[in-house]
Amino acid sequence: MDKVLSFDTDRVMLVDIKERPHNIVPTKCNCHFIILCEEGECDIELNYTQYKLRKDGMLTIFPFDIITITGFTETFNCSVLILPTSTFAPIMQEINFSQADFIRRNPVQYYDEKSLSLTRRMFAMLKDAGGILDYEQFEIVAIKMVASLYIIQKNYNQKNHAGGNEKSIYISRKRELFRNFIKELITSHSASREVLFYANELGMSSGYLNEICNEVSGHSAKYIIDSAVVARLKYELSYTSKSIQELSDEYNFPSQSYFSRYYRRLTGLTPSEFRKKR
Repeated sequence: MDKVLSFDTDRVMLVDIKERPHNIVPTKCNCHFIILCEEGECDIELNYTQYKLRKDGMLTIFPFDIITITGFTETFNCSVLILPTSTFAPIMQEINFSQADFIRRNPVQYYDEKSLSLTRRMFAMLKDAGGILDYEQFEIVAIKMVASLYIIQKNYNQKNHAGGNEKSIYISRKRELFRNFIKELITSHSASREVLFYANELGMSSGYLNEICNEVSGHSAKYIIDSAVVARLKYELSYTSKSIQELSDEYNFPSQSYFSRYYRRLTGLTPSEFRKKR
């Protein structure tokens, strides 16, 4: 996927992925993505939470989300609409906060036949528009079409995901705290790998942070922290020229040997072995 799809562009793009994509390292998305799965399945980790995208499912990715594509079936193919942040602002005017929050909490969605049919026709119309309009006109059509897509999505969710009871409010609060944890982790992943550090930053106990993480993601806080650190280290080892010692210092490991043991315990390879293999 990384060979044909840019996670940072200043142009609206509609891309068909028809061949088996390559796995990618964790990447911060600087654009808005709407991905419609046409066939097969894809395993995705979005903001350190695992999702599976199957045929007829739609994945929504917001700017600054962290995505790792971890696996595909041989038959996987999809249509991907990419919108730069400059076009995202007017689209967001059509979405209220509660809808945006719901989409963030449920990035992969499956619709009934009527909603799915409308979505497919909109993608098809946008592909046709790209063949007859100049870029400025195409961008205007894309913005309006995505806004319309969110109206369809809102209508479906209101009919099928009505909430508002005391339990759902309680769970939503935990999801909000979980998102705050992820934000803090993205900012401070190189500063500490300890649950207590993040619990203190968020003003809660380690036990409550673990409770939140287990309920929302199915993983402990320590597992999520280690996953985030390793994900970023894989990126550093693959795409930067920083030495092992520099990374050890930057990520506050007490020594290079401790860093190597930590990395091998979680990945099966030392940092040097991983870099050589990459």
